[in-house]
Amino acid sequence: RIPQKVAESFGLDEHSIVELTESKGALIITKKRAVVDLEELLGSIPDDFRYPDDVTDFLEGKPMGNELL
Repeated sequence: RIPQKVAESFGLDEHSIVELTESKGALIITKKRAVVDLEELLGSIPDDFRYPDDVTDFLEGKPMGNELL
């Protein structure tokens, strides 16, 4: 929990997205801006992104039953 006066001074509310990081024994709270559209979301994916093996198996696998997709 973040004290109300501290949250207000940094513009945080119950809908704010924050990132917690540790640096040199300190906890750093950073307010994250919400992604506003699909283009921005897709643009945030790193060029070297690779699906984990279990997801790749799912995406590249053959139907095994009565799947709709």
